Amino acid sequence: MYWVQYHTSIVYFVLFLGRLPYRSGVLGTADRRVYVAYGNGGLPREKITIAEALKDLGYSTGMVGKWHLGTNRFHFQDGYHLPTHHGFDYVATILPYTNVWECDSERHQTSALRRKCFLYYNTTIVQQPSKLENLTDTLVQDSKAFIYNNVDKPFFLYLAFSHTHVNLVTSARHTGSSRRGIYGDSVNEIAWAVDEILQTLKSEGISENTLVFFISDNGPQIELCEEAGSTGMLKGMKASTWEGGIRVPAIAWWPGTISAGQVNQEVLSTMDIFPTAIALAGGVPPQDRILDGKNIKSVLLNNDPSPHEILYFYCNDRLAAVRYGPFKVHFITHAIPTDEFMQNFSCRDGGFPTKNYFHCFYCESECVTEHNPPLVYNVEKDPGEKFPLLPYQQEEVLDEVMRAVSNHKANFKVTQQSSDFCTRNVNPCCNPPYCFC
Repeated sequence: MYWVQYHTSIVYFVLFLGRLPYRSGVLGTADRRVYVAYGNGGLPREKITIAEALKDLGYSTGMVGKWHLGTNRFHFQDGYHLPTHHGFDYVATILPYTNVWECDSERHQTSALRRKCFLYYNTTIVQQPSKLENLTDTLVQDSKAFIYNNVDKPFFLYLAFSHTHVNLVTSARHTGSSRRGIYGDSVNEIAWAVDEILQTLKSEGISENTLVFFISDNGPQIELCEEAGSTGMLKGMKASTWEGGIRVPAIAWWPGTISAGQVNQEVLSTMDIFPTAIALAGGVPPQDRILDGKNIKSVLLNNDPSPHEILYFYCNDRLAAVRYGPFKVHFITHAIPTDEFMQNFSCRDGGFPTKNYFHCFYCESECVTEHNPPLVYNVEKDPGEKFPLLPYQQEEVLDEVMRAVSNHKANFKVTQQSSDFCTRNVNPCCNPPYCFC
């Protein structure tokens, strides 16, 4: 499964709306590509989310975990962008911003940064700075509560774990449970949490009526050494459109409907979840806007081919790459740090990270290379993108891609960018001026 971007705010936007973010005025800026705690931007209220669409079809809607689609707009406690305003009936423990390095008061610094580290319950700050040791347990309990209260009615639950985003922290139950260290402990904890949810569905007798998607939002931030995860054979990392930045595994679980043990290699996108969910619920996707996601019901149920002929990958409003059949075509690429560089810069003590940074983050930068002619790989044969194909031998492919790109851009109206100004006035604070609770 692919994401059309590779940072959390944008990819969540894609999931909720089923379309490229630039159609709705979410572009990012030259120096910022996600919503920040001290910014007033967020998911525009007038956009129809997957929760609102399913709510109109009679579904109860719940949200637990990481939001990262904006918090406040006018002042530090208005909660203007929170999920309760986007179609969710039940909003429990959430991270409106995200989980960041600065929230780690044990491994990487002496105290958590209050202006970036806070937990909400619905629209109320309940912890600042946040303490995340028991967060996964809390998210599981909140999710179970929603399921128990909606056993007899159709429901949509969006559960977004903080794992395995930096900073890494686990409960005492899972600390030391893996030989892979804190990263392995985090994977074990999320495995436990997913199993808790699935067992709840089974025990309540609703597993055969419930479709569960398990997905990830982007590739690993490899600059964080042993705390980063691995791209395996894939090239690149988070913040790039190499396969290692945007290609992630996905699992669809639906006992009695989707046969267990199947492996499907079709190219899909997280944008597809919106139209697919609406179709499975018996509805029709909104007709007053372009959806870039496709209904993949037949792929899930019948192993049919992917409905996507081409997928577009952006860096802010800059087209970076496309996937066309077995081919990946790069118009720009981000530089990748070498092992030697990381060993000397941030991973000197046996892989323990000493810095939180991105080797190449922005869309216009000295570390970004523009390719003319574009780089072409056959990623079915060469998923590691090691061996570029000779452009003059791929003229037919490039002609077809450029024709598709031209049509895409001709029909691609970028909506005026939604407001996103940085001001300390909107930084969440539970009890000014202390911001401590």
